[in-house]
Amino acid sequence: MRPLPPLSPLRAFEATVRLGSMTRAAEELGRTHGAISKQIHGLEQDLGVTLVERDGGRIAPTPAGAEFYSSVNTAFLALEKGLARLPGRRGTTQLRFACGSTFATRWLVPRLPRFYEQHPGISISLSMGRHSIMEVDDFDVGTTWDRLRYDPAPGDHVVVLGDVNFAIVCRPDYVHRVDGNRLDFETLLVSDTAVSSTPAYERRAGVELRPARTMTFPHMHLCIEAALGGLGATLAEARLVQDELADGRLVAPLGIYNIPNGFLAILNKNRPPSSAAKRLARWLQQEAAADAASASRTAHSST
Repeated sequence: MRPLPPLSPLRAFEATVRLGSMTRAAEELGRTHGAISKQIHGLEQDLGVTLVERDGGRIAPTPAGAEFYSSVNTAFLALEKGLARLPGRRGTTQLRFACGSTFATRWLVPRLPRFYEQHPGISISLSMGRHSIMEVDDFDVGTTWDRLRYDPAPGDHVVVLGDVNFAIVCRPDYVHRVDGNRLDFETLLVSDTAVSSTPAYERRAGVELRPARTMTFPHMHLCIEAALGGLGATLAEARLVQDELADGRLVAPLGIYNIPNGFLAILNKNRPPSSAAKRLARWLQQEAAADAASASRTAHSST
């Protein structure tokens, strides 16, 4: 029997393929980008097979790598389940939480200390797909709030967390002109992870955006920072800019477009929901409910 490769490079390979990025794999595993790259290269040398292809900043598995990833991922899941079933085992229950990076940075992470205070036996590992949680194959609980682009798939275990509120936001001193439902301005700030959201917002909200040009950024949180810097206007979910709308750093010239029950938690339909996953979903409901009143006040005061 051929000796198995060490566990560490296998974990580096699995995380890189699952997340599509060595940088995000390094963040998840607490290693450097260089260490992840070196471990994957060493694994390829050990196996004598090229496992991943590098295309700029994007990592994709080769056909052999995709087949090997399926086996490695299955093995890690089996190992995690085996550990969870050990009688009398002490420790924490690990949950993989899938969400977007901007949502994690601006909404989830600031609230996590409260979760750990209430649930010290549960540990959360974030898995962030570039475009949506639908890109993250292995997760226990995920959130989606961009109903402008996609809805949950049939069979998904869905927990409604609350409404979604979209708005075009900019600095109050940014030059713009409102004519009924039309907004004329210089620069539309767009994330290349959500290029379809703005035209979908225009159709559903019945508004017309007339920017002179478009500036694209790789992540939504950069669009928000650019808007705060006065570079232009961007489409944002109100939760993500709640503080900025409340203190007047950003305004919503066209008001807020509401999608009822659009903020959702999704439990992975490919596995029975664990008690820990259900507790996380209930906590998200509590946080969203506590947040709703403040978000509603902010929405009215910014119009």
